[in-house]
Amino acid sequence: MLTSPVGPAEKGLVASFRRFHWLEGFIVAWTLLVAVGFNLTYLYPGVAGDVLDGNDSVLHLLLARAAVEAITQGQDFTDPWQGTMSMGFPLFHYYQHLPHIGLALVHVLTLQAFPLADLLHWTTYLLLSLFPLSIYWSLRRFGFDRISSAMGGLVAPLAATNALYGFSFASYVFAGWGLYSQLWGMVLLPPAVAVSYQVLRDGRGYFWATLLLAATLMSHLMYGYMVFLTLGALTFIQPAHLLNPKTFLEAMWRQWRRLIILFLLVVAVTSYFLVPLFLDIPYFNQSIWLDPRKYDSYGHSEVLSGLINGHLFDFNRFPSLTYLIFVGFVISLFRWREERYLIPVSIFLVWLLLYFGRSSWGSLIDLLPM
Repeated sequence: MLTSPVGPAEKGLVASFRRFHWLEGFIVAWTLLVAVGFNLTYLYPGVAGDVLDGNDSVLHLLLARAAVEAITQGQDFTDPWQGTMSMGFPLFHYYQHLPHIGLALVHVLTLQAFPLADLLHWTTYLLLSLFPLSIYWSLRRFGFDRISSAMGGLVAPLAATNALYGFSFASYVFAGWGLYSQLWGMVLLPPAVAVSYQVLRDGRGYFWATLLLAATLMSHLMYGYMVFLTLGALTFIQPAHLLNPKTFLEAMWRQWRRLIILFLLVVAVTSYFLVPLFLDIPYFNQSIWLDPRKYDSYGHSEVLSGLINGHLFDFNRFPSLTYLIFVGFVISLFRWREERYLIPVSIFLVWLLLYFGRSSWGSLIDLLPM
């Protein structure tokens, strides 16, 4: 069998490609190593000594203990009675509980060798530290190259806010708010969106999408809700490139049909929780002590002012992350013909507009089933 000889030019091209591929892998590995290594080092004091929790971690520890008691006594650990608060309350009946059940199962399966408090602190430490890997993996699933995805993972944990309960370290560490279940939701949310978007686009992968969506929902109800709103916005990306109205409508229906199937699958998987929740929701009251802005947000004027001044992402420091976000937004706009660049633009705009809240949108905000 005769083959055409490979000339020096082709050999040089192959060698250059191999060098670039090796260099790219080296850069990606070191970028992620720096991101995770910095988090592990910076957050280590939180688990190095005897930490006394004075935030929501106390509640999450009580809930994990309630799950342990239910498991060891052969009761329903998805809806135990929490008897140490006031006259008692079935909090799992209304509250996401996958993180607490996860802690309880590890505690029981290891014959209680690890104290629950230590498990809570160490899982907080590891989930926060490994969050860059969640972002990297998700961006790769969206179709971004390895270096861009690694850079996204590098900067993702750097948000700094003024008690806005967002993705910043202050929301989770012992000196902050101790939002343990939200931390699980934060780590699961990017992969859930990425895998589910592939289902919308290709019609494949329902099992893993359903698993991730259900896990996100049962880790943090609001983040699970946010995933579905985000996916609803992303259904417009592929059809947006179609000029023929009939083809556009057909593509939109195909995307929405897949989203409805995903929604029904997640509802079926989590029905053990959702059905009792909605049946008994009239008995659940909103606390009068919470700031109304937690429900109604701050209005477009304050939100846009905070964005421009850098307070949304870089509170009390130089707005470096804000500048990077603006640069990335502009670059993505210029590359709008490539589908993957419309994804961050769509997500950013949708949630910026929704963040304006009731004072900007008025009764229109009631159209969202919240």
